[in-house]
Amino acid sequence: MAIIKCKICNIDVTPTLELLKDVTMLKEGDNEDFVPKGYYHILTEATEYYTGLTKEIVINKNDIINFKYHANRSRLNGCCGLDGCDGINLVCLNGHEVATEKSDCWMPHAVIFENHLVLLKVD
Repeated sequence: MAIIKCKICNIDVTPTLELLKDVTMLKEGDNEDFVPKGYYHILTEATEYYTGLTKEIVINKNDIINFKYHANRSRLNGCCGLDGCDGINLVCLNGHEVATEKSDCWMPHAVIFENHLVLLKVD
């Protein structure tokens, strides 16, 4: 079990989550949750197809807490949701950048954390 925290202010940005070990549970379809609710996944070369990143932490977009959308509106582009193509678009409640939400209609939905901006506290 783990909690993700803002590295600057130490506020929790997720509830307690379980590491997703079964990658067959990841969903690639448009408008689907990439990671099941209640889990986190660490992207590997085998699962980075969605983001082009490896070793980043990814969660279900419904598992982020204590956050708000970025004040820079140019980072909030998308047609039906956020496409995440314009940089970090989520900040903790104290205003520190933490993650990128990808929730547009043409992609799987998830929140991808910037590892240098968060702490993964594992029990």
